[in-house]
Amino acid sequence: MDFYRMITDLLANITLITALTSMLLAQVIKVIYYLIVERKVNFYHFFEAGGMPSSHSALTCSLSMIVGLNSGFDSILFAAVAIFSSIVMYDAIKVRAEEVGHTLIEVGAGGILGIVISVISYLYFVR
Repeated sequence: MDFYRMITDLLANITLITALTSMLLAQVIKVIYYLIVERKVNFYHFFEAGGMPSSHSALTCSLSMIVGLNSGFDSILFAAVAIFSSIVMYDAIKVRAEEVGHTLIEVGAGGILGIVISVISYLYFVR
């Protein structure tokens, strides 16, 4: 496979693009959220781990939802990514909470964001 074909295949992968878009949108929302809370622009929040909303949850929930919509919620692939998402979200709340983890609300907001972005993507690009 040549390099050009690989790049065009990656850019045509709606599942990948949707999940990454959810993650990036969560990071943008994080900057806006902290602009409102802190009353100053701080682009550091775009690159930080933790905070509101969870970009990890947005990414993994988006991936789970778009896979479920495309492959079926009864597929082995959906089961695998849903379990992966659950582990990431559990880790964000319980395991890393003392370091740079998330609150339940931050993880939930990221998860909801990822699901919404996936549904929009599916309805707009796939259906």
